[in-house]
Amino acid sequence: MLVRNIKGLFIVGFLGLSLVGCSSTPNPADAPESNEVLVEEMVVEQVSEDVNAAKQARARDLAAQKSGLLATIQREVVYFDFDQSDVKSQFYSVIKANADYMALEPTATVTVSGYCDERGTREYNMALGEHRANAVKRALIAEGVSPSRINVVSYGEENPAAEGHGEAAWSKNRRAEFSY
Repeated sequence: MLVRNIKGLFIVGFLGLSLVGCSSTPNPADAPESNEVLVEEMVVEQVSEDVNAAKQARARDLAAQKSGLLATIQREVVYFDFDQSDVKSQFYSVIKANADYMALEPTATVTVSGYCDERGTREYNMALGEHRANAVKRALIAEGVSPSRINVVSYGEENPAAEGHGEAAWSKNRRAEFSY
């Protein structure tokens, strides 16, 4: 009986080994294709990450550029000669910088405030301040800014930039300022 059990065990073992020997082996031709797909997926993922990083860097650079430009233009002022509302050529760069900012920030609106020195009547100075603000508005429009994005206000001789009763103070008060 023991011999019979050993014989049976031997036959079962032999059949098991022969079945293992017949198992299918992976086709080597299939492996590279699968590896190529994995490599392609990794490349696509890396490119996607690089594109996202580049977009984020560009957004940060653009935000810094806008912030720097806004800080600069908010300090800039257009000055006028006595009893004049024409924008002098030396202030075209100020107009251009404001137009550039408006192009970078398409939802921004600007208020141009016109001011005068203390000479003249209150009514005259209010009208002259408005003429000055409108002259700056026309210059911004000439640089491509939509008129609907520009507001104009006149303060006349109110809110002087410099106190005093001489040309040094008056020349600083004949101005147009930008506020966003």
